[in-house]
Amino acid sequence: MKSLPTAFVQTMQKRLGEQFDEFMKSYNQESYAGIRANGLKLDAASLQNIVPYPLRPIPWTMDGYYISNKARPGKHPYYHAGLYYIQEPSAMAPVQCLDVRPHDRVLDLCAAPGGKSVQIAARLGEEGVLVTNDIHPDRTKALVRNIELYGVRRAVVLNEKPERIAEAFPGFFTKVLVDAPCSGEGMFRKEPDMVKSWEREPVLTYAMMQQDIMNSAAKLVAPGGRLVYSTCTFSPEENEASIARFVSAHPEFCVVPIPLANGFAAGRPDWARDCMNEHGWEADEQAIDSTAGTARLWPHRLQGEGHFVAVLERCDSELAESEGQERVELQEQADSIDKVSHVGSVVVNAQPSRQGAKEQKAKQRSSQERLKQGGKPAPIKSKGIVPPTPDQLEAYGCFCRDQMSTAIAEANAAIGPYLYACPLPIHRLGALRVMRPGLFLGTCKGERFEPAHALAMAMTSSHMKRVLPLRLGQDEVIRYLRGETLTLGEEHIERNPATPAKGWLLVCVDGYSLGLAKWAGGTVKNEYPPAWRWT
Repeated sequence: MKSLPTAFVQTMQKRLGEQFDEFMKSYNQESYAGIRANGLKLDAASLQNIVPYPLRPIPWTMDGYYISNKARPGKHPYYHAGLYYIQEPSAMAPVQCLDVRPHDRVLDLCAAPGGKSVQIAARLGEEGVLVTNDIHPDRTKALVRNIELYGVRRAVVLNEKPERIAEAFPGFFTKVLVDAPCSGEGMFRKEPDMVKSWEREPVLTYAMMQQDIMNSAAKLVAPGGRLVYSTCTFSPEENEASIARFVSAHPEFCVVPIPLANGFAAGRPDWARDCMNEHGWEADEQAIDSTAGTARLWPHRLQGEGHFVAVLERCDSELAESEGQERVELQEQADSIDKVSHVGSVVVNAQPSRQGAKEQKAKQRSSQERLKQGGKPAPIKSKGIVPPTPDQLEAYGCFCRDQMSTAIAEANAAIGPYLYACPLPIHRLGALRVMRPGLFLGTCKGERFEPAHALAMAMTSSHMKRVLPLRLGQDEVIRYLRGETLTLGEEHIERNPATPAKGWLLVCVDGYSLGLAKWAGGTVKNEYPPAWRWT
């Protein structure tokens, strides 16, 4: 049996009573491993058909599967193609409870390393918008990498405090996920190092932090919107008591009962009440009783680690006047972005004439003016997010016209030489710490545009005029992922007969994008990012 803190064992024995022995036996068992299909690239059935190891469905998800602990899914080209995310099975439950639909405006407030954000993005598809945030700068690096690896197009990545996001986007999001920082008791079996963390940081420290985060989250949810709170701990101070205190302080929110299926257990109002008495906290009785509608995932009741999930909905029908006006303004501006013609699709089909270039620049300026509708933009520092210059748009447009069959996104935001497709009004992001204002399209270097790896991962073979189609098992697949230069004749490149072989091409494995390269004279110059390479 894994070594567990004495205080933790004693507390669980007191709380679980007759179930304690079964609970302790679970620590003699192996933890469970899982992967989840990336719906932006393929559906769950297709994943089952192509992976080389047995998959068994996880019953509380639409697209998750158990895999053997001996499998190495991270050492497979399909992982580098972003076809699946490696995730602990219980951790897939919160987003399932969030019930994300196309056109939703979703915020993942404590998102790193990004597994749940990727899961949300797959539910949104190419509609709606995702804002994903983490307060820790180092952790946002992993968040950005996962957003890019899995081909997420309509996401903004922030590194901000929740209260500052609430100031920028009051009552804007139809769905908000708070996968809260917690004491991690539910992960002791899978990650023994969590025991040391638990011994350093008291449960009450996390409980206080969670209340602060939830108070900010409350301001971000639109009327009728859904707020899902989750932890990976057993502590009622961080679970039922946290929800009871929140609902008491925010009566506009109510608990939506979670169906108890697939081994899910009901929340424990009695434990919440004990916490109130023990710590001198306050919550009304109705709020405490409502925590019976939350769900606990116990390792002795299902095949997964310990988690807690609560679903809350904002039940009031009206906002404060100022909050309501800002939300309407934001929505109108976000809608205007969706309605603007995609610059790329214009320039791909345009004739590369001087007159056409002038007309295109006029359209681009018009597009930028339309993005400003709905309110005067806040001042933006010169080094911040600004609309692209006409020259930058021209460089991107030339790349789309010369190298792409179908443009993937409009360049509507720039940070210095870097171009992005931002799904939100850029002036609203000006006061926030933004890691990625949208899909990273690439870099302008004078009149030349160099596409980003993020752009490649969001593509399919239909987007590029030239494709290098590789198959699993070919030596060139791993060689490409290692960053090696390949030697291949032009007969290996799929292209229209009218398209010259020389130029940028999309490297694919079994039809799924791995990244970009440039072909010239029989040499495939590898553009796979050094930090991502196969080791």
